[in-house]
Amino acid sequence: MSETSPSLATSAPGSGKLKLLLAVVPYVALYVFAIWLVALTDDNADPVRIRMLWQWFIPAVGLIAIWGGWQGMKTSAGGLRPYLIRQVLHWVATLVVIHLLFGETLQAFLTTDVHGFVAIYVLGLSAILAGIHMDWKMALFGLFLVGSGVGIAFLNDNAMLLTLIGIAVVGVGISSAFLWRTRHA
Repeated sequence: MSETSPSLATSAPGSGKLKLLLAVVPYVALYVFAIWLVALTDDNADPVRIRMLWQWFIPAVGLIAIWGGWQGMKTSAGGLRPYLIRQVLHWVATLVVIHLLFGETLQAFLTTDVHGFVAIYVLGLSAILAGIHMDWKMALFGLFLVGSGVGIAFLNDNAMLLTLIGIAVVGVGISSAFLWRTRHA
């Protein structure tokens, strides 16, 4: 009779915490970078720099959205290939819209802060839609983006931004704890 090693029979201590950390850290990074990009959105910003930053941020959001929905798609009947094709098309379309928004033609008509607000709203909507279809954490991130845009548009005050930061941190913490609890219950 062969004996099974205790280390192989049970998962390593702390592996649940590591999985939780891997599930949360990418979203925390998205929130931090989104807050930074939103804070850069003002009349004094360099439009070329802002365009470049948004165009690098969108693929990062798309990759995290794809990664977040990956586990659900591995177990679904639809398969990974159609999922990847839909997600790539979704995020490429978002990137193209943002690229067109920051094009030279529109630069003459809209100020940098208006471009930033529209980019926030477009990316927020894309994240909400991706979250509705696959990963609820991405939908929360999209709501955060839209809320940030609304908050900055109506309240030109750093207090609102700090409030949104606090809400985001609490939301990520609560959702992470909920996720960890449901997986280990």
